[in-house]
Amino acid sequence: MRFALDLVAAHRIAKGLTIDLERMTSIRETLEERLTLALAEVDMGSMPSTWSWQKAAETLSVEIALQIIREQKNDPQDPAYRAG
Repeated sequence: MRFALDLVAAHRIAKGLTIDLERMTSIRETLEERLTLALAEVDMGSMPSTWSWQKAAETLSVEIALQIIREQKNDPQDPAYRAG
């Protein structure tokens, strides 16, 4: 999940969006919530023996990060970025 959070942070930096501790904590919590909900929907008993919840969590977290990035498209730029 760290990579997914880094992906969102990198996008925010590239777009000049706020990247303060409060905002990033909120994004991490959203990512965790959505990942937990997604994994709760998986019927692990019906998965093949080669299935890994860790791999599934990695893949899902990146997809969730991309969705969060799409949701941020209307976030205002950080005033410090605009002034720079």
